[in-house]
Amino acid sequence: MTEPEVSLRLALYYLRRRLTRREVRVSIDGAHIKTGNTVHFDIRGFLSEQGCTKADGDLHRWQGGYRSGQFAPALLVDSLPGAGDVRIALPDGRTLYVESKKSRPGPPSHEYSLMREAIGQLMTGCPMDETILPAVAVPRTKKSLELAQRWSALAQIQKVGIRFLLVGEDGSISMF
Repeated sequence: MTEPEVSLRLALYYLRRRLTRREVRVSIDGAHIKTGNTVHFDIRGFLSEQGCTKADGDLHRWQGGYRSGQFAPALLVDSLPGAGDVRIALPDGRTLYVESKKSRPGPPSHEYSLMREAIGQLMTGCPMDETILPAVAVPRTKKSLELAQRWSALAQIQKVGIRFLLVGEDGSISMF
């Protein structure tokens, strides 16, 4: 699963279940979508398969607003560096601030280094106050499940309040 897919599946999970009343912002590095003539992730095709249509009228750009009959708030996709991969305004006034990572096929398992990288990004780039819930989102694998269970019990992770969101290819989310 690519990093944009992880972020978008997480955003759609919150929108479809009405776990937010505001638009969900997803920031995707353009290089994850396309470099030169090589398409790495067909974002328009993926969102179309998920029942989303471009709502801002600019059909030439993948960035912008998307809507669906499955949810009321918009999905806003941009490519702002340093803004967090997913930002979700929760009903209690806090913001879920997520750093997403992809999975890499085959051995060796890369979940350890990718999850640690996301933790580092949160620690050095996430605004940390009582309104922010920092989280790492990664594809659900046997290894990411093991790491999320183990690391979520660590005192330092609990003190900072980092959550782990494991994203299934079926759109389900496991939270630790």
